[in-house]
Amino acid sequence: MSDGRRSSESWRISLLAALAFITWGLYANWHHGWATRLQVALTQGFISLVSTYFSAELVIVFVRKFQKSSFSVIFGSLASYLVIYVLVLGGHFVAGTPEFWLTVIPGMITGVFFCYGYSLRIDRKLKGI
Repeated sequence: MSDGRRSSESWRISLLAALAFITWGLYANWHHGWATRLQVALTQGFISLVSTYFSAELVIVFVRKFQKSSFSVIFGSLASYLVIYVLVLGGHFVAGTPEFWLTVIPGMITGVFFCYGYSLRIDRKLKGI
């Protein structure tokens, strides 16, 4: 797997996540006025872009590190998820997102599936499946 191609894939996934979660953040905080919506959109966009990119890259690092283990997919997905969501929750807390849980829960739920699915994908690529 080429690192350049992989990095490009990580960025594409991240841009898609940013667009989706900006939209969700705006919807979840729509009744708080334009200034708050702008703050939430910027926070949600930045956090989802960066966290998805680093989550994808962490999955690759952890799956590679534990490749010889029969639990490489579990280790890759769990480690990536925990690292990223500590940062995501902290970012929204510091930014003062008004509808905190309503804003972050969808990402936390989809993050479980993303981390597991991407770990599985990387594991299969590394094994040539």
